[in-house]
Amino acid sequence: MPRTDIKVQIQKESQPLAPFRDEANNQYLIDALKGRNYHSQKIMTPDNILLGTLRDGRIRVITPIKVNFTREGKHVIAEAVELDEFGFGDNTSEAIVDLQRAITELYFNLDKERSRLGIDLKRIWDILQEKILKR
Repeated sequence: MPRTDIKVQIQKESQPLAPFRDEANNQYLIDALKGRNYHSQKIMTPDNILLGTLRDGRIRVITPIKVNFTREGKHVIAEAVELDEFGFGDNTSEAIVDLQRAITELYFNLDKERSRLGIDLKRIWDILQEKILKR
C-alpha cells in the first residue's frame, strides 16, 4: 500500500468579527424574537419614470414610455398617459409589471385588428409604432 504524507499548517486563532451593524436588520431580529412585527420606514413612490422594457421577447421598446405614478390608499397606479393604459399593484414594482403586461396585450391586439381601428385606437397604434419594434 502506498504511503501518503499530509502536511498541516496551524494558524493562529483570530478574533471574531464585529456584529452586523444594519439597524433595520437588528430591529427586525429583536422584534422577531419578541414576537412583534417590524415595520420598516415607508418607501417613497417616484412621480414618474421612463419605461424601457416590456418583459416580452417578441417586442422591443425603442423609445422609452413615460410612466406616471399615483397612490390610492395602499395601492400604486402606474399610468402610461400617452397610451391611455394603467397598471395596478401593492407596490411600484407590481404596478410596473401589470402595466408592461397591459401594454404588451394592447400592442398585439391592435396589431391583429389594425385594419379595423377607429380614430382613437389608430392614434394609439401610431404611438406604439414609434415606441415599440416587433422582432
